[in-house]
Amino acid sequence: MVNYDVDVRPVENTSVPIVVKLGMALNQIIDVDEVNQIIVSSVWFRLRWNDFKLRWNSSSYGGLSSIRISSGRIWRPDLTLYTDVKESASTFTHYNAIVSADGSISWNFPAIVRSTCSLNVRYFPYDEQRCPLKFGSWTFDGLQLDLKNLSMSGDSSTYVTNGEWELKDIPVVRNELYYNCCPEPYPDVTFTIIIRRQSLFYLFNLVLPCALIVAITILVFYLPPESGEKVSLSVTVLLALTVFLQIVAQTMPAQSEVVPLIGEYFGAAIALLSVSTALTVIVLNLHFRGSHNNEVPYWMRKVVLEYMAKLLFMTETVKRNVSSPKKEETRVYPSHIPHLANGKKTPHYPNTSVRDLRKEPLAILDLEPQNDTNSLLLSISKTLDKFEVYLEEKEVQEQCETDWQLVARVVDRFLLVVFSLITLIVSVTIFSNRPTYD
Repeated sequence: MVNYDVDVRPVENTSVPIVVKLGMALNQIIDVDEVNQIIVSSVWFRLRWNDFKLRWNSSSYGGLSSIRISSGRIWRPDLTLYTDVKESASTFTHYNAIVSADGSISWNFPAIVRSTCSLNVRYFPYDEQRCPLKFGSWTFDGLQLDLKNLSMSGDSSTYVTNGEWELKDIPVVRNELYYNCCPEPYPDVTFTIIIRRQSLFYLFNLVLPCALIVAITILVFYLPPESGEKVSLSVTVLLALTVFLQIVAQTMPAQSEVVPLIGEYFGAAIALLSVSTALTVIVLNLHFRGSHNNEVPYWMRKVVLEYMAKLLFMTETVKRNVSSPKKEETRVYPSHIPHLANGKKTPHYPNTSVRDLRKEPLAILDLEPQNDTNSLLLSISKTLDKFEVYLEEKEVQEQCETDWQLVARVVDRFLLVVFSLITLIVSVTIFSNRPTYD
């Protein structure tokens, strides 16, 4: 090692580049940071080159064919990871190099590589990522240092399986690029780590709960309006979906290029739920509209209670409830009022129906005793006339309420079917876009 300078390229002719071969073995993927788009991996580097200054005759040294020497005592290529994001450069001087008698040098050392990786989360959680590790000399151009790949692919024989990512391949390619700063070519060797996400975790913790919540959304149209919980259920489910969407947003990088597949699903679910909440309010409005004595319009009766009911197999239900005839026992016929004689009721006519007025909410007129029987009968007749009007108005109001409730019921059933189909179509359409890998 006398007169050996570690800063001088070990070449006999300075016009000839020194050939350096680079290989890499991937030991473990430590972390893939989707938010910051960084991949951290444990790798083993393998460098090969020849130093003519470190040759000797092995027979002159008792058959010594190779020695281990500190890498800091020999010239080393200044290889740099172009996509490195570490704050300080790594030094590997404490790892020995193997020097053979013919001058060939083998330098193997482990390293923790922290590199940028532009993640494409379009198909999350079914995505596949390609993270390139680009290595090259920082000061030597291609005319001084010719960097080549040691093999056609990275070594994965010692790879430790990752629970979230599946390693598919590590192809290697050599590039020779020209930069604006310099006219000389700069070769580099790029190892591309191809990994595919294992989606089982996300299916059980995000997709499946979301699908169940969407199913509950459909049941909002099956819940009777009388329960008073239709809107409350819709809002509660909407809040639950919003929480799940926030979890997905915290996992994904803040980028506007693409929307993740699962993000589209959550967005579609929230949109459907918002529309269903608005339609639920309309259904509730229809259900309680009869309390204002508003009759169902003819066109609505025709469309909803006839065509839609027939389409939804609700014809029998409509016939049992809508436009039912008034029952005879609820009617009063003033023309057949029983005659009173001497304070006693004469035999009533066959068509006369007697009602217990004490059970009705109608206020009975206070009649002062009168000697004139005709005046008494006239007062009774007027009271019964008012009672008949009250019964008719009450029956009309009850029938209006029944008709509107039936309209709301048919519309609810129609929305149940429509939203079930839309939810199924949207879910199948979104997840059918998942990529099919070889």
